Amino acid sequence: MTLYVWIALGVAVAAAGGGGAYAVAEGVGAWRAVRSFRRRALDDLGELDRRTARMEQRLAAAGETAARLERAQAELAASLARARVLAGAAADVRETVARVTGLVPRK
Repeated sequence: MTLYVWIALGVAVAAAGGGGAYAVAEGVGAWRAVRSFRRRALDDLGELDRRTARMEQRLAAAGETAARLERAQAELAASLARARVLAGAAADVRETVARVTGLVPRK
């Protein structure tokens, strides 16, 4: 009967050792996966920071462009107002010339 006890004890120790080795192997694999995930996540965050910085630069440039466009529109509006005044003055001159030429007799 002692032979059966030793066999059972050997099987139990082997099973426990195998289970422990399996658990250690899985733990090491999980640790490597966590490290790999962390590295990729940090790399992705770095890329996100770079993209965000580029977007901020583009938005700043767009703001400057919008400000220049507003100034150009204001200058255009002022130029159009001056052109309307000059066109009105030219119309007044034409009207006055037409009246004067209307008084002069023709041959």
